[in-house]
Amino acid sequence: MQIRTRLTLYYTLLAAVILAGVLLAVYFFYERDIEQRFIEELRTKVYLTTNSLLSDPAALKPPPPVWTDPDESEDLPYRDNISIYNSSYERIFTVHPEAVPVSPALLQKIWRQEEAYAPHYNLHALGRAISSAQHQPYIIVAEGYCDPTGLQHLHRILLLGFFAGLLLIAPAGWLFAGRALAPVSDIMNTVDGISYQNLERRLPEDKNQDELSRLSATFNRLLGRVGEAFGLQRMFLSNVAHELRNPLTAMRTRIEVTLQKRRSPEVYETALQSVLEDVEMLSEMQDKLMQLARIHHKGSEVEMLPLRLDELLWQSIAALKKQHPAYKISFEVVTDTAQDAGEQWMIRGNEALLQVAFKNLIDNACKYGAEQRAQVFIGQEASGMLYLKVRDNGPGIPPEELQLIFEPFFRSTQHRKSAKGVGVGLALVRSIADLHEAQIRAENNPDGGAVFIWEFQTFAPEQHSTIL
Repeated sequence: MQIRTRLTLYYTLLAAVILAGVLLAVYFFYERDIEQRFIEELRTKVYLTTNSLLSDPAALKPPPPVWTDPDESEDLPYRDNISIYNSSYERIFTVHPEAVPVSPALLQKIWRQEEAYAPHYNLHALGRAISSAQHQPYIIVAEGYCDPTGLQHLHRILLLGFFAGLLLIAPAGWLFAGRALAPVSDIMNTVDGISYQNLERRLPEDKNQDELSRLSATFNRLLGRVGEAFGLQRMFLSNVAHELRNPLTAMRTRIEVTLQKRRSPEVYETALQSVLEDVEMLSEMQDKLMQLARIHHKGSEVEMLPLRLDELLWQSIAALKKQHPAYKISFEVVTDTAQDAGEQWMIRGNEALLQVAFKNLIDNACKYGAEQRAQVFIGQEASGMLYLKVRDNGPGIPPEELQLIFEPFFRSTQHRKSAKGVGVGLALVRSIADLHEAQIRAENNPDGGAVFIWEFQTFAPEQHSTIL
C-alpha cells in the first residue's frame, strides 16, 4: 500500500472518529436538555396541583377503580395525568379515572427521596412528597408523554451529516496527502535522475528547515561523499595506470634496446638488474595496495590487542636496519620516572599493521633525508596522549603539500627524481592510523627537515582486549 493511500485512510479514520464524537456529544446534550425541560414541566404541574387541590384535602375522594392493567408493550390511551396519593398509598384523586396507578415501589421511592422520576409504560412520571396545610402527608404524581419525534429527526440528521462528512473528508485527505508528499515525489524524481555521470547534481533544499529539507540536506551530503569517493576512485585508477605505465614502459624500452644487437654479458647483467629493480618496485606497490585494500575492506575484522609502543618501535627499527644496513636511525624514549615504564607505553592495536606503518614512516625519513638518517622519539603529552615523532634532516615539505602527502600516489615534486617510490606508503600509514583511531600529521621542523607526529590513546592495563 502506498504512503499516500495509508495517509488518506489514517486521516479519514481520525476525522471520522472526531466527527462521530462531536455528533454524539450534540445528540447527548440535546437529549439531556429535552429531558430536563420535560421534568421541569412535570414539576410545574406538581406545584400547581399542590396549590389548587390540596387547599381542601377533605374534598378529595378516591376515584372508582375503573382502570385495567394493560400489557407492558401496550401504550396508555392518555398523554398526561395527575394523581394524588395519601400515606397509605391509596389514590385519592386522578384526572383520568381509567389511568393506571403507579407502582408501590415508585411511591416508596418518592417517600424516601421526597422526589423521584421514572418511566411509566409509555409515559414518564414525576412524584413529589408534600404536606398539606393541615400537615397531612401526600404524594402528587404528574405523568406526561415525552414526544421523541424531535430526537428522531435529530438522529437522522446527524447520521446523514456523518456520512456526508465522510464523503467530503476522504477526498480532502487524498488531496492533503498528495500535497504533503509532493516534496517527497520531487526528491524521488530528482534522485532517479542522478547517476555516476552527474554526481554533482543536488536536491533542492527548502529554507523552512523542516524534516524534508533536512532529508534533502542529508542526501546532498551523502551525494557529496559518494562523489568524493568516485573522484578518489577515478584518481586512484588514473594514478595506478600512470604508476604502472612508467616502469612497464621503462622495462620494455630497456629490453628492446638491449635486444637490438648482441652485447656483452656485463651489459645484459646491467639491463636485467635494472629490470629487476623495476619489478621489485612494482611488487612493493602491489603489496602496499593489497594492504590498503584489506584495511578498507575488512578493517572491522582486525584484531586489537594490548601492545607496548616502545617494543614495537625497537622491532620495527631492527627489521628496517636488517633490510637497509646503511640507514642511520636514532631512537629516543622520553620517560616519566613517576610512572611505571611498562604501563606508560601501553597502547591498543594490531602489531603487524603498526609495524608496517612504523617502517614506512622511518623508511621515508631515511630515504628523503640527508645521509639516510632518521630520528625517532616517543613520549607522553600533558594530556596523557602518547606521541611518536619521526624526523628527517632533508629539505622539508612545501607548505602547500603538507595535506596532500597522505593521498594515494601523491609524490612531492622535489623528490620525484631524487628518490624512488610508489606514492602509497603514507596513504597506507594514514589508513592504519585511522583504523587505530589515532591522529597523524606532518609538519616542517624549524631547524630543517620534516617531522611526522602520530598521537595514540593510552591503554589501561585493566581494560580488556576486544575485536573491532
